[in-house]
Amino acid sequence: ASNMRRAGELTKVPDERILEIYNALRPYRSTMEELQAIADELENRYGAKINANFVREAANVYKIRGRLKEAE
Repeated sequence: ASNMRRAGELTKVPDERILEIYNALRPYRSTMEELQAIADELENRYGAKINANFVREAANVYKIRGRLKEAE
């Protein structure tokens, strides 16, 4: 059921933006700030709170495991 709710939220997000977010979530592709901005966008612009929390969780795991892009 949670997968269906998460997928349902993403119907509001344009396909192109979903692909951009997917690429941003790959290891070493984004800084913590960039991932936080994506999470805020998902929550505030698209009302995708479940997915926003997923991105925040991924950002924290990447930080712990050293998988974030270095800030320039």
